[in-house]
Amino acid sequence: MSDASTWVTPEVDTDRPSIARLYDYLLGGTHNLEPDRELGKQAIRAAPGLIMLIRESRKFLRRSVRYALDQGVDQFLDLGSGIPTRGSVHETVAAINPDARIVYVDRDPVAVAHGNELLASNPNAASVQANLLDADEVLATDTVKSLLDFDRPVAVLVLCVLQFFSDSEVLPALEKYRERLAPGSLLIISTATNEGDDGSSDMVGNLYAKEFGDFALRSHEQMRALFGDFEMVEPGVVFPTQWHPDKPSDVGAHPERYTYLVGAARKR
Repeated sequence: MSDASTWVTPEVDTDRPSIARLYDYLLGGTHNLEPDRELGKQAIRAAPGLIMLIRESRKFLRRSVRYALDQGVDQFLDLGSGIPTRGSVHETVAAINPDARIVYVDRDPVAVAHGNELLASNPNAASVQANLLDADEVLATDTVKSLLDFDRPVAVLVLCVLQFFSDSEVLPALEKYRERLAPGSLLIISTATNEGDDGSSDMVGNLYAKEFGDFALRSHEQMRALFGDFEMVEPGVVFPTQWHPDKPSDVGAHPERYTYLVGAARKR
């Protein structure tokens, strides 16, 4: 575990877990506190497959970023990014297109501070503190405006975070992002579902809802609605291992056990 005194600033709430630090813990990171670890342990007890799910979600991130690059999209806006740990967007693009540009957005000060520390020597990537639900605020930040050219295609990623917000908050925000994007842009989303699982998603959802206020488990239909009028990329809304697997055997016999839905869509 890292020395918290080096990154816990007065604005960090050390008494309650944060979404970004919780995911850092679940991913094996070091920028988390005891409330984050305790909630993470409770969630793992409720859903023993949670760590495997988080890892599969990370693999989806990497595959979707590679897909965007293959489509000629070299700009990325990662909303609700959390702490840019191993396997994040900038690491994935580095081996394919070092000139690609990335902006991470998170409301957690630890995520942003650590992100900018990691990216200090990378002129094509930065981290911004803002609420992903406030699209106007995000798009107006100097960092976003200087690094990303919205007259060209941008890949917007919203991964492993929308379940913490209701549709009444999410749908208007996503509509604003979609309106701003140029044709050829991609919207890439993953969010929690309870379709096909054994009830563990509901138990984890109840834990998270007590801490964060909201936890929305979405159906395929509700997930599809997040993309608005964008054209879905094949194979549409699916479970993580079903989306452009590196090899057929990666899908597995029971893809529904990964209780996330994922998908990507393109602006015509």
